[in-house]
Amino acid sequence: MSNVIDLLDAEAKRKNVPTLITGDTVKVHAKVVEGTRERIQIFEGIVIGCRGRIAHGVGVERSFLLHSPRIDKIDVVRHGKVRRAKLYYLRGKVGKSARIREKRQAVATTAVPADSEAEAGTETPETAES
Repeated sequence: MSNVIDLLDAEAKRKNVPTLITGDTVKVHAKVVEGTRERIQIFEGIVIGCRGRIAHGVGVERSFLLHSPRIDKIDVVRHGKVRRAKLYYLRGKVGKSARIREKRQAVATTAVPADSEAEAGTETPETAES
């Protein structure tokens, strides 16, 4: 009996779930039913706990089930730098005091030597001078 339940749970789980960490700012595209119509509404906020709770900037708090069919997709806007597992202290804060620093990550770039760019831009055709 439990094998059947495990199989149903495995089928219902989402395949493309981003890794969410406490402090991340996310956009949740949730399906909202209004009468006979269904539309997608975007909620943006900070993940304040590992259970998926999201706090909005004006003190509105909403919890989402991660593998719910009501969620269309989840976009991670930025990663926050935090030192706690639960950010419940954000509930009492509004405005600037509710900000979280962004986690800075090194970006790998391919460096182009400045000499090759200068030579390529200053070339003049030899036939035009004569």
